[in-house]
Amino acid sequence: MQNITQSARSHPFFSTALVALAYFAGAKVGLSYAMVGGAVSLVWPSSGIALAALLVLGIQGAPGIAIGSVAANMSVGVPTRVALVIGLGAMTASLLGWLSLTRFVRFRCTMDRSKDVIAFIVLGATTSTTVSALIGASALVAAGLAHPGEFAPALLQWWLGDMMGVLVVAPALLTSISYPNPIHSAKLASEACALALATAWISYLIFGAGELAGHGYYPAALAVFPFTIWAALRFDHWGTCLSTLLVSIIAIWGTTHGTGPFAGATSVDSLVRWCAFTNVVALAGPLLVAAHAQEKRIQWLLLASHVMLETRVQERTQELERANQELRKEIARRRLLEAELIRSGDLQQRLIGQELHDGLGQHLTSLDFYCVALSEELQKHRHPAAPSAEKIVELVKQAALMTRKVAHGLDPVAMEAGGLTAALQALVTTTRSVNGIDCALQVKSPADFLAPPMQNHLFRAAQEAVNNALKYSHGSHIWIELDRDSGFQQLSISDDGVGLAEDQLAHGTGLGLHNLRHRASLLGGSCTVSCNSWGGTTVAIRFPIPESPDDARNII
Repeated sequence: MQNITQSARSHPFFSTALVALAYFAGAKVGLSYAMVGGAVSLVWPSSGIALAALLVLGIQGAPGIAIGSVAANMSVGVPTRVALVIGLGAMTASLLGWLSLTRFVRFRCTMDRSKDVIAFIVLGATTSTTVSALIGASALVAAGLAHPGEFAPALLQWWLGDMMGVLVVAPALLTSISYPNPIHSAKLASEACALALATAWISYLIFGAGELAGHGYYPAALAVFPFTIWAALRFDHWGTCLSTLLVSIIAIWGTTHGTGPFAGATSVDSLVRWCAFTNVVALAGPLLVAAHAQEKRIQWLLLASHVMLETRVQERTQELERANQELRKEIARRRLLEAELIRSGDLQQRLIGQELHDGLGQHLTSLDFYCVALSEELQKHRHPAAPSAEKIVELVKQAALMTRKVAHGLDPVAMEAGGLTAALQALVTTTRSVNGIDCALQVKSPADFLAPPMQNHLFRAAQEAVNNALKYSHGSHIWIELDRDSGFQQLSISDDGVGLAEDQLAHGTGLGLHNLRHRASLLGGSCTVSCNSWGGTTVAIRFPIPESPDDARNII
């Protein structure tokens, strides 16, 4: 079918001949049921063929409609001038339907939108066919082929026949061009055969039943609708079109033979009823298919949106993960840099302390030795400068002592034979003597087994916390405590001063607190600041005890 359509589009004369031949064949079928003047029929497939030809081929199919109509009417004895008018009316009606659909609605031959189906019913099947019916009935009355009193029945029958042809035949032709075969599996083929047999059987039972004739039991015809729905939902346009054709053929066969619920006293009355029923069936199927197609399209769009959203979420997650990795690397680099700065500072302090202890301290010791010897010599000879020399000796001793204290402060853990415990005890002694504050050290669990860098971090943290307490607490007691619990080492410094406010505890950003927290992070632990039972502040550093010397060496 598609190959024939492509050839017709590329060859105008071929398209005209093809349309004329198809229209003539459909008209001969319809004219066999002519009711008035030999040209009015309630079965007119040609109207559907004409509209489908224009929708597929365009305006180049219009001449074939007129030629086919004229030829068909002349073949049954209709005068030439009347046949020409009827042919002109058929072509005009088809062109009107085609223009209305393509220009106003932008009709798609796939008929997969509800608005396309509704427009096809209203504009293509209902409105445009009134033109051909009006022109044709008027031509018959004017030519004397029909009495003036038959104008209204002829107009109604012509209109119903044309509308039936558009609704039943045109969708089938458009479907054969727009859609491939819907049968893709043996299971689906079996279902299609079962549907066709069931539809034919129920249609035969209804429209072939002689006992239903003449009783007006129209509800019996509704039994075909479940099969129409089955065809629409399972086989889309193909199922609807073929089901409608099958029901229409069996219905018209039974009605013309005087059986079924539509059989009446006269053939005209019977066919009018049949035509009305067929039009309803033809309306229901495409509307259901379009609604089903729209639902599937919406589901596909939702699925596509879901997939797109998941893809964007995955891409965004990967971007966030990359950004997070970069941030972690940057944080690690900053921590390494800070640790290196602290290590360099501590190293410089140790070097300066060692230089003071080993260099300046030794010089001062030597100077003290010579000064003592000079003072003794001057006293021995009762020299007037002896008191001055003794004063110099005292100043040199004080300078040597101050040098040792400075060196000890710069490298306390290394200088003390007792390690961290001795360094903390020295810190307590210095705090008592220099600041006049009662300071105590309680060692529940020694930490001298830790690597020297870790001991140095703990001492610097204790030193920072004690200095903060001296500056800000305004208390009279400071307690330093070393303890161990469940694989964790803890150093706490407490005071009985004024304490800190809640916002200061939660958002403290001072340099001293920052140093404490950084020292704790270098140990792999944490630093907490809280209020204690004395009303003051407790600074606690808690970190896991290294399980092996290798873990301890990782602490800078």
